[in-house]
Amino acid sequence: MRERIIYYLDTTVAFLTFAVAGLTPLFFFNQLTDFFEIPKLLFLIFTTVVLLALWIFSWILKGKISISRTPLDVALLALLASVVVSTLFSVTKSAAIFGNFPRVHGTSVAWVVYILLYFVTVSQLRNVRNIRNLLYVMYASASVVALITFFSFFNLFLPFDFAKTVNFTPTGSSFSTIAFLLMLLPLPLLSLVSSKRYLPVAVAAPVAAFFGVVIVLTGSLPSYLLMALVFAACVAIANRAQLRRNLVNFLIPFAAVVLALVFAYTPFSGPLGAIHRLENNFPKEIQLPFSVSWKVSATSFRDAPFFGTGPSSYLFNFTAYKPVEFNALPVWSFSFDSAYNEFLQVLGTLGILGSAAFVLFCLVILTAARRNLMTNSYEGLEAEEEPTLVPALALSALVAVFLLAIHATTLVSLVMTLFVLAAFMMAQRPIREKVMELSMGIRATTSENRQFDLFPIIVFIVFVVAMVPVLYQTVTTASADYYHRQALNQSVKNGTLTYQYLQKAETLNPQIDLYRVDMAQTNFALANAIAAQKGPTKENPQGTLSNQDKQTIQTLLSQAIAEARVGVALSPRSANNWEVLAAIYRNITGVAQNALAFSLDAYGHAIQLDPVNPALRVNVGGIYYLAKNYPLATRYFSDAANLKSDYANAYFNLAITLRDSNDLTNAVLVAQQLVNLLGKTPSSADYKTANALLTDLKQKLANAQAEAASQQQPTSAQQSSALQNPNLGNVTTLQNPPQVTPVPSVKPNPNTNIPQPSATPVPAQ
Repeated sequence: MRERIIYYLDTTVAFLTFAVAGLTPLFFFNQLTDFFEIPKLLFLIFTTVVLLALWIFSWILKGKISISRTPLDVALLALLASVVVSTLFSVTKSAAIFGNFPRVHGTSVAWVVYILLYFVTVSQLRNVRNIRNLLYVMYASASVVALITFFSFFNLFLPFDFAKTVNFTPTGSSFSTIAFLLMLLPLPLLSLVSSKRYLPVAVAAPVAAFFGVVIVLTGSLPSYLLMALVFAACVAIANRAQLRRNLVNFLIPFAAVVLALVFAYTPFSGPLGAIHRLENNFPKEIQLPFSVSWKVSATSFRDAPFFGTGPSSYLFNFTAYKPVEFNALPVWSFSFDSAYNEFLQVLGTLGILGSAAFVLFCLVILTAARRNLMTNSYEGLEAEEEPTLVPALALSALVAVFLLAIHATTLVSLVMTLFVLAAFMMAQRPIREKVMELSMGIRATTSENRQFDLFPIIVFIVFVVAMVPVLYQTVTTASADYYHRQALNQSVKNGTLTYQYLQKAETLNPQIDLYRVDMAQTNFALANAIAAQKGPTKENPQGTLSNQDKQTIQTLLSQAIAEARVGVALSPRSANNWEVLAAIYRNITGVAQNALAFSLDAYGHAIQLDPVNPALRVNVGGIYYLAKNYPLATRYFSDAANLKSDYANAYFNLAITLRDSNDLTNAVLVAQQLVNLLGKTPSSADYKTANALLTDLKQKLANAQAEAASQQQPTSAQQSSALQNPNLGNVTTLQNPPQVTPVPSVKPNPNTNIPQPSATPVPAQ
């Protein structure tokens, strides 16, 4: 009876493991903040806990703890230890544990789940049948992913509004899909050139061809080169006689890939050019350039060499350490939360300990793959099986390492990598037969004088006790994020419902700074709506604000400021959180005394965390312009232009400020620079505005007039909320305003032709 229960239990654990492998790439849910990453991680947490519980319970029935050993164990445990230590020393512990919502991949929670799932998986691959079943499930899942991705490319979408985009894929990103397909490509290719095939030609040929075509349509040059290496490697390791005999089979996927490349990149006319036009319009994923990523990771490593800055901290490292030359790139306004590749990601976030563990992990893979590719005698399968699987999986393992070098991991790419590596390790008979049994030597005796080991029971009890709070936290996290998604859905429909849903979200999970920031902005929006509806207007200079309205506005603003401050406290390295707090202060200057001082102080913190962001300098310059502190306004607008020499907004604001400070000569010089920058698009509204400003300034300079014909203001300083209206009257006073000290100025940029501030500006009070 016990043996039968053990059999059913092992079968259940194996089945669930295969289900996780097959469903993870396909799973998405549109009722959470992020439709892909958060649902997938929650799915992995629940299933991994269930798998661990069943696995440990099976030890009780078997009377012993039995764990499969693989060469990757030490490296993975060392990597896990470095993640935990780095989290403990991280300045942003909340982000290290929970992530920068909605991005949760790479958190300490995610790493724990991934590595535990690997150990559960290898324990279920102790026989060839389970290895085969796992691979079949993964190929079925990859085929569905490829099919949906292929149809989306040709504008044939799933029946969901959010899925109706040409780059939609169930994995959540094009790279995730490409990585998944590339890792599974070697086995069907090698099956095509083998006399005893692991996959029949009728399956291997269309699968390899289809995977290759999808990679061509959605990938980029690095993925093409890696796919070419896979084809070349399969030819190199194949038996020459068998290759010649089965060359026609191998040419089927090769020809499909070549034809896809020809039609994707050759501008044929008419219907033949349809694929080329679709490929040109396909939105490729934006990747941080290697040179910028290296500087960010190297600098963060310099400042935190041993333990790194913590998991999920690359976004903060990027804003703090990105070089000035990043502003010259088309993506200068983007923030990147991942490095160019996983090696730089680990270097910057986990320090030397994490990097050493990660390099060890890769070296073990490379060593095992080399050993199995350089020999003609494979011990991976039983004698009656054709030994195609081991070299194919060895090649897949090499592909996985190359993928780590060309792109940072995603949830799907890393989880599928670990499944592939688990199959590769256990496909080798010497490794598959290594089983470690653990015991504390504590035994109990039944009434029938049968002895059994108590260690599995102790482990199970400890596991259950530990998992109760984990599951509780997972449920509350999922519930909180569900309410956050509902708040986002209502944000343009019903402000009251948005507020209520956000309240529920942050009550359930108060550690997520995103919820706090959204709540702050919602409170401000509600207060601003009241002021806009009942505040003074040209038709009614007195307005209709009652004392109750003023009290409501004061309460909402107090809550907005409090929530924004909590967001800053939860993630103090987030420049975005400081910017949101600064914007709230700036936008309530009409009703809150001392608001400008608090706004400048918050912007100062944002600039310290994101020192080469020109947009922040323009915002600060706009505040000083409103305060008529033209020297400081000039200084900040000049800084913005020096940080980004083609930043038209900085030149426009600077020209207006120089005009209003009666420095007409330099105002004309700056306006001319602005016109030159926008000259590439002479039909645009911005060019016409800039040209009108230049004409006006030239006329003003020539006529030596005191007032400009047009009353323009800097775009960043324009009234952006009803609560900036000084006619509203004071609603609240912000106590203890900070002493604001301007941040250090930026070095002059030789690529800009603007006057440098000559006088020492005086800070605004």
